[in-house]
Amino acid sequence: MKMGKDIRIAVRVSAKEKERIQAKARKCGLSTTEYVKQRALGYEPRGVPPNVLFVLLEKLGELADKTSSPKLDQEIDMLLRQIASALLLPEKG
Repeated sequence: MKMGKDIRIAVRVSAKEKERIQAKARKCGLSTTEYVKQRALGYEPRGVPPNVLFVLLEKLGELADKTSSPKLDQEIDMLLRQIASALLLPEKG
């Protein structure tokens, strides 16, 4: 069974609207198509966070790798998931 994307939806916008949509998509690190699709499906894409966030997440992950307590491992894993959810993943609006 083919699962490709073969249906297209065209939407007419003004030049100013197109510029605004493209600027918002760039801010989120998404293509215009992906940005519009996420918004149409009820998601609110987030802006791309600064690189320092990824450095801190990586260091937190390294600390998690060094721990030996299952409880602490679980807490760090939960914190990493909360950070990703709050700052990185699109939110259903």
